[in-house]
Amino acid sequence: MKKRFFWLFSSFLLVTMVAGFGCRGLSTEEQAAVKPTTLQYWTVHDNVAELRTLAEEYKRIRSYVTVNIRQVRYEEFDELFLNALADDVAPDIISIQARLLPQYVRRLAYMPPSVDVATIWVEGKYRPETIVTMEKKSMPTVNSIKKDFIATVADDVIINKKIYGLPTAVDTMAIYYNKDLLDNAGIPEPPTTWAEFLDAVKKTTKFDSEGRIVQSGTALGSGANVQYVSDILALLFAQNGIPMTVGNTVTFAQNVEKGGADSPSMQAIKFYTDFARPTSEAYTWNGDLDNSFDAFVRGKVVFYFGFSFDYDRIKAQAPQLNMDVIPLPQLNEGSPVNVANYWIQSVVAKSEHQNEAWDFIRFLTTPENIKKYTDATKQPTPLRAHIEAQKEDERLLPFVGTVLNAANWYRGNDIEVANQTLAEMADRLLEPYGETQNPFERDRAIIKNAAAVLQQTM
Repeated sequence: MKKRFFWLFSSFLLVTMVAGFGCRGLSTEEQAAVKPTTLQYWTVHDNVAELRTLAEEYKRIRSYVTVNIRQVRYEEFDELFLNALADDVAPDIISIQARLLPQYVRRLAYMPPSVDVATIWVEGKYRPETIVTMEKKSMPTVNSIKKDFIATVADDVIINKKIYGLPTAVDTMAIYYNKDLLDNAGIPEPPTTWAEFLDAVKKTTKFDSEGRIVQSGTALGSGANVQYVSDILALLFAQNGIPMTVGNTVTFAQNVEKGGADSPSMQAIKFYTDFARPTSEAYTWNGDLDNSFDAFVRGKVVFYFGFSFDYDRIKAQAPQLNMDVIPLPQLNEGSPVNVANYWIQSVVAKSEHQNEAWDFIRFLTTPENIKKYTDATKQPTPLRAHIEAQKEDERLLPFVGTVLNAANWYRGNDIEVANQTLAEMADRLLEPYGETQNPFERDRAIIKNAAAVLQQTM
């Protein structure tokens, strides 16, 4: 407490002196460099408490800079941000989902090669004098990002050879499971392969006397009520060797025409929708049930597909839930895949303090501070150098084990439409076939139509 008070008092003293008292010896350039500056920083899903801790550490270095951090709800962010831009009161820094970056890029500033920063301190006991030293700090380059960060970061943040931000963490998918429900079914160990997963789902699914589901082995198959349905579909496509998209081209439906019902895309979609198809042996879920996250929290689902971000959310709502996390099964252990879903710290083009904003992002994303942030938040690191150490953490291992192979599947201009389109595709594929319909022809049409709609957003 005393140490924190000392730093706060010292910062106050320095800012007060720079603002007028005791700065007579500073040049005009030096006075401008240490002019008190306040950065407005909007974030959605980042850990605000940890960001504020790092902002306090930054102020010890740049005592003239104050960072105000505001948490904004995801569903409100776009409207608030656009209104703030229109009213010229936009934040200086925003944390933006990687999949939204192309949509927002016109409103963002790209990273400069370097920033000009100042360090100030006071010398003299009886006649204090403010000393200012100026220096130029190099920013990360395209090559250093490709070298130091996992591959998807460079693919996401570098647009037309310009860098539009950096992450403090990434996130990948794994499977949460209810240990008590698995024990009750007599399954001593969680599955490690898709075959074992299917078997465990069958053994843990329960129906009442009228055939209604009362306990689901997993929450998969439908669209509207499955959390992260588009990510799960992207994952299954990728495991079958079919990326959802390549660059700005939607590719998941391209092999359906030639490969027929046995095409990799059809196999991936059938595997997914069978969990919600009453005629399938894997039937365990349907569109009439609650949202998958809520059902898992209430102990009605054994296996839930989620991100490391969900861990604290689950514990907050169900602190007594006896759960654990396992890695995703892989179709090809030699070529594992995962999906990346994460946030990027970017500077707003309208900011009047771009120099200071980029310096703060540079500070946030140094290896030391990324480690502090990911250690505190229990999220996978975006830095290659930290991965092996994170694998020693049992809670992180299921997520970080395939982080090098994790990729963001969407770089278009409307992720909300993309998510809705894929959810609707899954639900339409579950509709009964008409008497005169050819099942394959109908399903192929639904899949190709979804791909066409998705392509319009790219």
